[in-house]
Amino acid sequence: KCEVDQVIVGIDQIDQLNYQRSQAPGVADPRRAKVRFATEQLKLHLDIIFASKFFKETAWDNVWTGAAAADEANKKFLKFSDANFDPVNFFDARMKEIKQQGRRRPNRLTLGANAYIGLKNHPDIIERVKYTGTTANPAIVTPAALAAIFQLEQVKVMESTYNAAGIGKEDMQFVCDPSAALLCYATPNPSIDEPSAGYIFTWDMLGNGNYVALDQYEGEKGTHSEFIEGLMSTDMKKTADDLAIFFKDCV
Repeated sequence: KCEVDQVIVGIDQIDQLNYQRSQAPGVADPRRAKVRFATEQLKLHLDIIFASKFFKETAWDNVWTGAAAADEANKKFLKFSDANFDPVNFFDARMKEIKQQGRRRPNRLTLGANAYIGLKNHPDIIERVKYTGTTANPAIVTPAALAAIFQLEQVKVMESTYNAAGIGKEDMQFVCDPSAALLCYATPNPSIDEPSAGYIFTWDMLGNGNYVALDQYEGEKGTHSEFIEGLMSTDMKKTADDLAIFFKDCV
């Protein structure tokens, strides 16, 4: 079931008029700013749902833990920040396991912010790219480079942040666990009979084919106000435990 979520932000029409009179550049237009703000909040809302439904150890049956010593029998691996960790062979072995159990080869790796830093600075990863650079185009490890090394379609880094404190306080945190990672198969061709570690279901609640709808309307007479509204209706569900492995304490 897809619940409808709504964000509404207001605009003072008198302030708006001042911008128009002063011929301020379009980028300073409060209406544009509020649309960008509402869109960003909806995207942040999606990230928070993703973190709660997919990017946590309790979401999956197959969970591996970073440790000071590797122990595959107990699903423990050397941390990404350990120079003795063998990232390519490790992920090759995990992908083979998923392929054998779920009949699909993993195609996506999602990394927390610290897990990405630990992996991209690993000596073995650097060794594989360091001879590809020039003075004009130095060799750097990017998510695309990691995807090529691991033979994956996508490597994503979860870097969204939010204020975890109450109103008037500040406690900025990463939405997704920065020390975790998720390796999975997510189908590029969604259908009822197509396996996938999880699915994101969306509903065009206004019937216009858009899963994110933005609208603008005036407030009550005499208030000289107007509002920007954003609507989204979505849900995320795990659909195949054997198509994913979650890694915690990666660094």
